[in-house]
Formats: sequence, C-alpha cells, structure tokens
Amino acid sequence: MRTRSSGTSILAVKPRRSAIPLIFLVVPFLFVLTSPSAKAQGEDLYQKWEEVSSLRATGQFEKAIEVLKGIIQEYSDTDEVLRLAYNNLVYTYYVANDAASQEAAAREALVRFPDLRADDVRFPATINEGYERLRGEMFGSLVINKPIGARVFVDGNHKGDTPITLPLVPVGRHELLVSKSGYTDHTEAVDIGPGVVRQLEVSLDRQKDKWWWLTRVGAPVAALAAGIALAFTAGGDEGTTPEPQPLPEPPPPPGQ
Repeated sequence: MRTRSSGTSILAVKPRRSAIPLIFLVVPFLFVLTSPSAKAQGEDLYQKWEEVSSLRATGQFEKAIEVLKGIIQEYSDTDEVLRLAYNNLVYTYYVANDAASQEAAAREALVRFPDLRADDVRFPATINEGYERLRGEMFGSLVINKPIGARVFVDGNHKGDTPITLPLVPVGRHELLVSKSGYTDHTEAVDIGPGVVRQLEVSLDRQKDKWWWLTRVGAPVAALAAGIALAFTAGGDEGTTPEPQPLPEPPPPPGQ
C-alpha cells in the first residue's frame, strides 16, 4: 500500500501475512458450474481467486484489492460470490494493516449484507468480531407484537407477520406500514437508533363495511328522506286552490 493508517483496526489482533488456502475459496463454486458458459465463468473466477491469493501472499496488496473490487463489480448479482469477495477485501486490508480502508470496506459489506459473517476456518475470528462491533453502530432492532397476524412493511418491503422481531434495521428513520384484513392500515415514521431495540404495539381501527353504513347511516338517511317527502306532500295539499262556491241568494225585498 502507498499509505498505511495508524488508526486502530476493527480487527485488533496483529495482522498475519499468511494467505488463505485457495481450495477454500473456489470449491463451493465448482460443484454448481455445469453448463459450458457457467464452467467458463467458474474457471475465470477460479483464476481470479488464485491471483488474489498469490498477490496477497507476496505482499502486493494494492493489486489484490484491485482484483477483488473487480469481482465485486462483475458479480454484483451473485450473493455467494459477493459475500466471499467482501470478506477477502476486508481480510486483505487487515493483513495490509490499513485500518481505515478495512473499516470502510466492512461497512460497505454490511450495508449490502447486514448478517455477513466470515468463515472461521478461512479467516481469522477477529474479522467477525469487527463485524459485530460495526453492526452495533449501524443497526438497531424493531419488535412488533400486536396486533397478531398483521403484515409488516418497512420502507415498502414486506418483512413478515406479527408478532415479529427485525434484528438488523439500519439506523435512521423508516416508513412503517402495518396491514390486516378488515382493518384500516396503520402508517408511521419510526426512528431506529444504534444498538437500540424499538418495541411497538400498533392499534388498528376496524374498517366500516357496507353493513355498518346501512345500519348506522342508511336508516337515519332513509328516515330523513321520508320526513322531507311527507312535508312536501302536506305542503302541496295546503297550497291547493279550493273550488269556487256559489254566492248566496240575495234576501227578499222588504214587505210593502
């Protein structure tokens, strides 16, 4: 590396410059690559893992990191490869004694894979200790116990049904939606703090179906309409012009 940070590494043990046995890096992928194109891709990936291992073993950390970043970009849609590439990137910074870059790489990896762990056989255990420390800074937990059987969405993503515990929610504000058939959806903004367990009990309002409207609203409206109709009918009777009556006969003349 051109420069080496003097900061404290998230992996506190003195770096070891041993390379991870290549067999542990490639065997998981060779068994699943059967088609010609997949085999070619697997061979290319094998060569890259081999190159990373060789470069790291000879202290050429910058070149090893460059190859690993290329793998991360090329295999961005393959989670298994990405997890291993990120673990190798963090490990390479570790053996290069670059604490700042190592932590930045670990944070980037945890954003993509909050539950990321390194295989203790392939990597030193202190890598997982570093991940755990960063998880405590980057994530909190959300627990929703009530109502039972409601669907929970965080930022538009369905996370499961209540009761539910979400252990790795990124720190910050999130849009929560709780939905249950027959009830009005509940939405609210929820703030998650680092390492904090946020517990919620959501209250849902029952939806007003057509029977509610008929019994609570329909009857009074019908009664009101009937009253208005009756008033118009009565008013129409009073306003009718009566038929003319004949004038009375004049009285007889006075007696002579």
